[in-house]
Amino acid sequence: MRKVLVLLFGLAVALASGHPWACFHGDPQHSGRSDNVVGAPLSRTGARGLGDQISGSPVVRQDGRVLVGARDVMLYCLEPDLADTVWVADLTPYGSNIYYSSPALDDSGNVYITTSRRLVKVSSDGTVLWSWPTNNSLSISHSPVIGQDGKIYFACYSDSLYALTPGGTLAWARPLGASVNSAPAVGLDGRIYVGTTGDTLSMKLLCFNPDSSVHWSFDLAAEAEFASPAIGPDSTIYIGAGRYFYAVWPNGTLKWRDSLAAMVQSCPTVANDSTLYVLAGARLYSIGPDSVVRWRRTIGGSNYCSPAVDAEGNVYVGTAGGANSVFYCIAPDSTVRDSYVVGGDIWSSPAIGESGRIYIGCMNDSLYLFKGPSPGVAELSRVPGPAAVRLLPNPTDGVVRIVPAGRYTARAFNAGGALVATACGTDRIDLRGLRHGVYMVQVAASGSPRQKLVLR
Repeated sequence: MRKVLVLLFGLAVALASGHPWACFHGDPQHSGRSDNVVGAPLSRTGARGLGDQISGSPVVRQDGRVLVGARDVMLYCLEPDLADTVWVADLTPYGSNIYYSSPALDDSGNVYITTSRRLVKVSSDGTVLWSWPTNNSLSISHSPVIGQDGKIYFACYSDSLYALTPGGTLAWARPLGASVNSAPAVGLDGRIYVGTTGDTLSMKLLCFNPDSSVHWSFDLAAEAEFASPAIGPDSTIYIGAGRYFYAVWPNGTLKWRDSLAAMVQSCPTVANDSTLYVLAGARLYSIGPDSVVRWRRTIGGSNYCSPAVDAEGNVYVGTAGGANSVFYCIAPDSTVRDSYVVGGDIWSSPAIGESGRIYIGCMNDSLYLFKGPSPGVAELSRVPGPAAVRLLPNPTDGVVRIVPAGRYTARAFNAGGALVATACGTDRIDLRGLRHGVYMVQVAASGSPRQKLVLR
């Protein structure tokens, strides 16, 4: 089965954690794309006041619980409906603020988050395990990301990119020649991508190998201020710099550059292999992979929010317009499907969970929960897109769950294309009798089969 061998190239995606929204902008590639459907109309089903403003973005754990840092330097873990607090980790000994940092979750549910001064690791039950550095302080504004090699990468205003082991040991540090006010991304090839700011003589998109060597350096025409890179399915790198929007080939050469009407100060969203979304000032743009602007919609506000896209292609984005800030659901054709006014600037980015839930933080100290109308199997039967099915846990020790729950026909193939396991009328497939390796699981509901890679 040649398709299996081709799909092995995407192994990095298949081995991503089973968390619905694992880090800033959803995944280490910062795609901003979810396997789940929210839909519209939206209903605001939860609002939780925290101890201070929320400018970082929430994440969603495999068990549905939500984690977010606030500017009171606390890391909060909340139940999916936001009604109850599971735990709060006090990070005030490690910094004076949590600015734009989102937590990053590893496969065991451990949390990595940056305060204004340090990278901190917190266990899944809220215990602080370590912080780095221990003897001096950095100046950090944005999020860490976990690489394919298990290292934790983050950058700071002190013009360096850092790599730490899960045990809290510095693996390496590389001076960048300029400050960084964004989050690094990890490509499907395991390389690390970061854009610089704060020095007009050294505005670059840099690509590093996991061993710290520079793979390539690409000159930008402006600063990548709050503009984190995103990686497409073909490994193209997308990044904003000033009012320019770049697409860079994986070899570090220019694919194309667009000039937009205002500065890009957020991360672009890779909805699929043919659609990108990016905010520039008060406008949301839909752009094709050939740089053609398909549409632009004015949504208002000076925006730091990075859009999120669900499995149906709906776009979710917030604005920064003070008391008139708005949270939108926008269809792929630019139609506004729903909107809500919230009482403060939205600098956070949305996090899409399961069961139709989507979360957004606000500078009025509140974390909001919105729900779509028909999550789960009802949405799957209507639009059985390839991203609508998740296999959890992945990697697995044996039994794999198909999410959302329902009645499926599933078949598992080994790397040679041989059929090795089947299941019918259930949302489980049992791989316990198989050797350790990579398998392709083909899942069929009401539509054509969808294929996912699983590590056993």
